[in-house]
Amino acid sequence: MNTIRDKESLYKVMRTCTDLSKLVDVAKIIEDDSSIIERIQEAKELTSLLEEFKAENISALKSMLKLAQNVLADDSNKIEITQETLLSLGVTSIEELEEALRDKGIAAQFTHKSTPTVEMFLAVQRLIERSKANVISYLKSLSAYDCSELEELATTVIGGIKKDGLPIYVVVRPSDNGEVIIYYSSEKDALDTSNAELWTDNGVDKPKRLTLGKILKTTGINRIPVN
Repeated sequence: MNTIRDKESLYKVMRTCTDLSKLVDVAKIIEDDSSIIERIQEAKELTSLLEEFKAENISALKSMLKLAQNVLADDSNKIEITQETLLSLGVTSIEELEEALRDKGIAAQFTHKSTPTVEMFLAVQRLIERSKANVISYLKSLSAYDCSELEELATTVIGGIKKDGLPIYVVVRPSDNGEVIIYYSSEKDALDTSNAELWTDNGVDKPKRLTLGKILKTTGINRIPVN
């Protein structure tokens, strides 16, 4: 004991009542395999990861990592929200966009990494107003439609129109982007009635009525649940 210079460390060992022969064995193992210290450090880091992600074991951690990879892979297939996207959705404010993204079907299609600018929303508003004006003007030119008492029930839903003497609802959407995405409850409620029509306008051609037959042909849908 007198030959050991680091008396403080020696006293610590002695106070633990540890079998010195076991410490000697451990020291020899470390001396024979210097990488063991590195492996011990790696084990500590792994334990830290398990604690951080609240995983019970390595298998659970692997499952969480695999799930994260799948989520990232799904995100890579999503489409960035642009002005064209806003136009297809028919949203004119950040509040309406946030409401749209609460719909799981909508959220699954788009990624929302950046906030659209005010100019983008204003542009969509102008296009919606243009489409409504064009559709109303076109319907007024048709003898079957009476628009003398029309009223806006929602941003894209018009009431007070009569066709062949019967009241109808008209849902109007810009089609500049070549598609429309129906998600507003006001639009769905109107289109759920038997006396509703969906009209589109691209600002170039005459407004067009989007019929069920046209939807079936363009989307390829051939099975419709009736319950």
